[in-house]
Amino acid sequence: MTDRPPMLKETVATRAAFRAGVKGTRYTENPDPDFDVPVATDNAPGPNETHFETIERLPGLSGPEAAYETGRALRMIGHILDSQSSPIEHGRHFLSQLANAVLTFGLRGERQPWGAEDTAFVFRETFKAPPADAQKAHDAILAYARKRPIVKTR
Repeated sequence: MTDRPPMLKETVATRAAFRAGVKGTRYTENPDPDFDVPVATDNAPGPNETHFETIERLPGLSGPEAAYETGRALRMIGHILDSQSSPIEHGRHFLSQLANAVLTFGLRGERQPWGAEDTAFVFRETFKAPPADAQKAHDAILAYARKRPIVKTR
């Protein structure tokens, strides 16, 4: 027997939160599919962002709040890749690296949930850039991930 608390597990709420984040919708504990529409952005999503929107889950995530931020971080990363005219292969490569990192993190038994900060770190490590550009991308990812979309109420 060990004194360690049980590991956090993925739940339906975690999956729903991740999906809401990656699709750009608001997240509530009781989502309303007729009301939760994607938040409009100034630009149409490019191929990477569109590809990321199709991701249903990211095994290893635990905790709805952190999963929501991870989804939003992934959405911003897609936007950054698209703004640089990166081919979809770059997005797929990043997604593979992210999935490996999240799953390894979960298997190690970490007690805190994987979140936006971790996702931004994987992005920085996957796509090496000059320090100033890397810091700008990191800050943009975190700012977007932690901002809650404002959706008009009924």
